[in-house]
Amino acid sequence: MLRMDDSEDEEKERNLGKPEGTKKGKQRVKMEGQASSLREKMEQMMKAREELTRKTLDTKILITEKKKEVKLAQVEAKREEAKRKADLEERMIKVKEAKVWKELMVEQKEHMMMSKKDMDEEQLQRWKDYKEDIAERKRIFRGASSTFCGGGDGGVDDSNGGA
Repeated sequence: MLRMDDSEDEEKERNLGKPEGTKKGKQRVKMEGQASSLREKMEQMMKAREELTRKTLDTKILITEKKKEVKLAQVEAKREEAKRKADLEERMIKVKEAKVWKELMVEQKEHMMMSKKDMDEEQLQRWKDYKEDIAERKRIFRGASSTFCGGGDGGVDDSNGGA
């Protein structure tokens, strides 16, 4: 008997990591091993998928930020272009106003230089009316021209008295 007890102990030691019993038990252990292997693979795949998704989102965010920067740069360029156009138009208006003012002053000078000695009453009245018309246009021009900074009227007296 002693020998049998020893053989049982040896058998237990030999079968220590092995499942007891039937073929079904062995298959269960094998399936559990495969399942845990599959679980590990699935976890790895999920981690890889999460990492890929995160990188994709980061890339999309960077692209969106770059697009915003480009859009802002385009808007800023359009603003600057509009400002340049507005400045140019303002300068053109000033030039036109200066030209109109100069023409008005030349017209007034020519009118004032006319000799009144040889004029009859009717011609003299037309001359005075024209002088008043020029003075009125000057007043209107000064009021409408907010960008033109002209001083004086060329030293010409716009009053009706004295001629």
